[in-house]
Amino acid sequence: MKVLSGGCTLDCFDACKFNVYTEDNNIAKIEGDKLHPYTKGVICKKGLSHLKRHNHLNRRYKPLLKINNRWAEISFEEALDIMAGKLSYYKENYGSKSLMYYEQYGSGSLLKSIGEIFFNFFGGSCKQKGGPCWSAGIEAQKINFGDVKSHSLSDMLNSKTIIVWGKNPANTTIHTMNIIKKAKTAGAYVIVIDPIYTATAKQSDFYIQIKPGGDNALALAMGKRIIELNLHNEDFINKYVKNFDEYQAYLNKLNLRKLCNMAGISMKNLDLLVKKYTEPYSTILQGYGMQKYAHGGSTIGNINTLGAITGQIGYSGGGVNYANRLYPDVLNIDPYESFKHANDEFFYVSKISDFIEENNVKMAVITKSNMLNQLPQLKKLRKAMDKIEFKVCFDLFLTDTAEACDLFIPVTSVFESEDLLYSSMTNPYLTYIEKAVEPENQLMDEYYFFRELARKLNLANYPYVDKKEYLEKVIEPLRYINKEISLDYLAKNYFTIHENIPWENKQFKTESGKFEIFIDKNALNISETNKEYNFRLLTNHGKESLFSQHYMDDKNKAKAYINREMADKYNLFEDDLINMESEEGKIEVSLEIDDSICDDVVMMYAGWWKKHGNPNWIIKSGISDIGGQVTYNETFVKLYKQTSKGEQKE
Repeated sequence: MKVLSGGCTLDCFDACKFNVYTEDNNIAKIEGDKLHPYTKGVICKKGLSHLKRHNHLNRRYKPLLKINNRWAEISFEEALDIMAGKLSYYKENYGSKSLMYYEQYGSGSLLKSIGEIFFNFFGGSCKQKGGPCWSAGIEAQKINFGDVKSHSLSDMLNSKTIIVWGKNPANTTIHTMNIIKKAKTAGAYVIVIDPIYTATAKQSDFYIQIKPGGDNALALAMGKRIIELNLHNEDFINKYVKNFDEYQAYLNKLNLRKLCNMAGISMKNLDLLVKKYTEPYSTILQGYGMQKYAHGGSTIGNINTLGAITGQIGYSGGGVNYANRLYPDVLNIDPYESFKHANDEFFYVSKISDFIEENNVKMAVITKSNMLNQLPQLKKLRKAMDKIEFKVCFDLFLTDTAEACDLFIPVTSVFESEDLLYSSMTNPYLTYIEKAVEPENQLMDEYYFFRELARKLNLANYPYVDKKEYLEKVIEPLRYINKEISLDYLAKNYFTIHENIPWENKQFKTESGKFEIFIDKNALNISETNKEYNFRLLTNHGKESLFSQHYMDDKNKAKAYINREMADKYNLFEDDLINMESEEGKIEVSLEIDDSICDDVVMMYAGWWKKHGNPNWIIKSGISDIGGQVTYNETFVKLYKQTSKGEQKE
């Protein structure tokens, strides 16, 4: 039995390393790599489910073409001919900007994005910017720090206070949660700030149930109180912080009690929070949900600023941790300089429907994304997509997105193609994924499919090389760090370029070389429920599925959660089938009573398919202040039961 290097390619903080055991081109089992410095042999249920998805009865292995609204199997050669013909036709008649290439992070390994390289060599296309995940916060990190870095998880063991702000690692990053538990056992004081009394909050020392969207107000209240109590670090500020005077002047105009009311926190709890945070060795772990509001970028920026004014940045046990983008600027991600051939046009993800309608998009190619599941305002998006003449989807399964397309290309699982894997969130190690088993057809591997497509289109500059040669060029810059670096080395060793303590030299990558505070004076304009739409809808990540991957086999209605007080107020009961309605439309869901949910909020987990009751069909599509983030949390709904005739029951 062979043991090969593998890794979890889901869009997750942990990007876990695992070992793959194979025999006779079959996978016997997968298990966490016990020697890995980060994974330490532990992988979650979602990671273990890769094997189930690999062997799933509904997985597709042959291309499908839609004829008279029905799928028909075709060969890979036919699929290549059709796609080459369509690409040539639309480019010649309407230009490259009539082509849309859309990808997200459905698979996080490097060469699953080879489609982007192909379209660059083809002359460009329309591509997305911003996104549904973290983009407002990323932009805030770049403005404040000049780059996106985090402390190592192990450095949390040096922290005396750990603030987990808008993050539920018990569900979303088990290795972070394990370190929090160890730090707590060693004496660290753990504070959780979240509108939901999460599994992480239940293990904290102090929990603040913040009002949804109140994070900006709380961060500003903390900053104001820190300065009032003279707990700021003037030496650090004078040396390393830009725009502090403007920040202080802005805070002086704000009323502390009003800020507390907006955040839903008492003055007593604010003072306790400030006291604990201003003690040495305090760190903040930020989640991504709180930047999915209209002023999400400002929220992350104001939380970052707390670390700067208290001098908690650049020291062991401190830091403000959002993401950890180590490799994109170090690896040779585009080793054959495809970008030089591209004439692209970019659109914000939140405005994709309008872009399609207004820009005469004729053909769309979708990879690594179930966009008709995960983007907002899906009724409008589906209508826009229907106007695109030819749509191609690459996936393992016929997802909601694939079903809306004209050509379906099946792809390899994580076990069937070699690749490189890294996380830009938490896990700092680079993983080489070895091919464990052969796919049914080599062209299921996107790398080889797009290579053959390039041949059919006679793209002269395209890199017609094998994967190993391509990947060796990608990792070439790492040889300046370690001359032994190769794919074979990465398969047998654990490699990272991570510094345990970022910004230790206080040399920030901003134009000034300092931490730069930015101020949005409109950031406290928080949207509220109203008489008609009396619940704010929050869509969080569950423990069982990251997005839509693991809901495919679920036979039940999607679940929506409210607390008992809200249920009693609106005469709703456990297991009721109810309508959830917004200005965008309505879906039918099953009601669950859960007192961890705050008042005036209904919470659902992201990823439910249309057949279950996907909340993205009724979520409006807004855009954040910076970064182009989709503002999922700015949707308000009403909940009601139906009579037998389908009328609203009062």
